Amino acid sequence: MKRIFGLLFVVFSAFPVDAWAKVPPPVDLGIQNLRQETPVWCWVAVARQIVMWTRGQPNTPPQCALVAAASHVPVQACCRFPTPCTRTGSLQEIQGLILHFGGHYSSISPPANPMAVYRTLASGRAIIMAVQSSPYSGHVVVIRGMAWLPTPSGFQPVLYINDPMDYFTRPVPFVRFIRYWRAAIVVY
Repeated sequence: MKRIFGLLFVVFSAFPVDAWAKVPPPVDLGIQNLRQETPVWCWVAVARQIVMWTRGQPNTPPQCALVAAASHVPVQACCRFPTPCTRTGSLQEIQGLILHFGGHYSSISPPANPMAVYRTLASGRAIIMAVQSSPYSGHVVVIRGMAWLPTPSGFQPVLYINDPMDYFTRPVPFVRFIRYWRAAIVVY
């Protein structure tokens, strides 16, 4: 992430000072990206990212224990032999896990404009974005931060995305996600 901020500094220093007066500063909540442990556990991986961010590593159960809690089965049922628990989840199940293990309420919201996303992040609230990854399936990612990058057509919003299918946080232009964005969970 330090490399990203360094690159942003170099790029930003090439623009006139008056252009910078209107650009909000970057925001990054510092939420650690965690990979999903099965091909369909993106929902539990993002819930775990938020729980770990709010409660710390020692107080965060493993993904299999979170799936067990959401499935109302003993932890051993999902942690010893996770195959029966390898299932997709819902936004409401993500909310339930964040409330139960992280102690934070959340709400489901429709897609928002860049400034609404920025204000939410700047106020210290995390966002889980539900995207339509194909005509038949969805995916969830954590928006952990945002910046405004200069382009020939002006400043463009860039999201810092924690994708549980990836190892690293990635900067992604807002325009790349807007057509796939279906809903968001805002964590209070």
